Amino acid sequence: MLDNPEKYSREQFGKAFSIVQRYLECFSSYYEIGLEIGRRLKDFKPSRIVYLGIGGSAIVGDFISVIVREPTVRVHRDYTVLKINPDDLILAVSYSGDTAEIFPTILNNLDSRKMVMITSGGALRRLAEKKNLPIIMLEQGIPPRYAFPHTFGAVIGLLKSLNIKIEGSIENLDSAKTIQDTVSPETPTDKNLAKKTALKIVDMLPVVYGYGKAAPIAYRLKCQLNENSKLFSHFCEIPEALHNDIEVLNEKTILIAPRLSDEPREINEVYRLLSSFLQERYIELKVQARSIMEEILSLLILVDYISLYAAVLRDVDPLSLSVIPKLKGRNRIYQEILKSVDEKLEE
Repeated sequence: MLDNPEKYSREQFGKAFSIVQRYLECFSSYYEIGLEIGRRLKDFKPSRIVYLGIGGSAIVGDFISVIVREPTVRVHRDYTVLKINPDDLILAVSYSGDTAEIFPTILNNLDSRKMVMITSGGALRRLAEKKNLPIIMLEQGIPPRYAFPHTFGAVIGLLKSLNIKIEGSIENLDSAKTIQDTVSPETPTDKNLAKKTALKIVDMLPVVYGYGKAAPIAYRLKCQLNENSKLFSHFCEIPEALHNDIEVLNEKTILIAPRLSDEPREINEVYRLLSSFLQERYIELKVQARSIMEEILSLLILVDYISLYAAVLRDVDPLSLSVIPKLKGRNRIYQEILKSVDEKLEE
């Protein structure tokens, strides 16, 4: 079914796959942009990284929090004003530039010289230009969630330039390139893990579990299934899921487990038990890579392709959204916050 080229003839499918096929290219090019922005901050050594974002933008912060050991990372997904310390590095991320949740903290800390904006435009871009703050401009004209590799690459490059130690090397991404080739539409289903996974989950309720550094990968898969595939999906972390979640797994649910090679033996045992218990309703996502960073990137590519193949099977548009924009438009608090941003821009 997924090996038929006619399945991808719809314009929305063609565009979605063409964006994802540039995953590593976008990650690498924005990594270089992040390095350049980091050099402008010179010898700044942050005591904490504060990551402001929500939705797909915030998931990059989740990854930073698990691959950076020092300094601490705080991901803030909230309307409330977060208290900022003098030596904090603030990363304000919104693809549209009009994400209301990030602005209360931004507006209360505009005097901070260590704030970097990452956006494709909107009020965030105008604010950065007015206050002469560093800005990383994302590729325009794509859905926000498809700008994940751009944002991830930019943030990794920025932190690398500030001599912040990040787990794993990105010097060689050959294994990730190989993974991308093996999950492309041209690769037949019997050799394509993304296609096989999509076929198994499309008529089920996908439940995604993750541990440690794999937890953000699992959450990303859940969100991509929601937005790209229009498929309800659930996420929980291991081992927490063993104390509540598994009680309601049934014949309608199927468990997907993105796995990393550095997981401890206790977690290996957990997944062994889950596999034994669920049998055909258990899917494990594993890849071969030279470093933990390459392993993460490879799994992220796999996750995106799974969601796109599920969209093809369900014959839904993987680019557009309907409910989320409507709710934003009707949210009075959202409008109040954005009005306060406009007022600040007019000062």
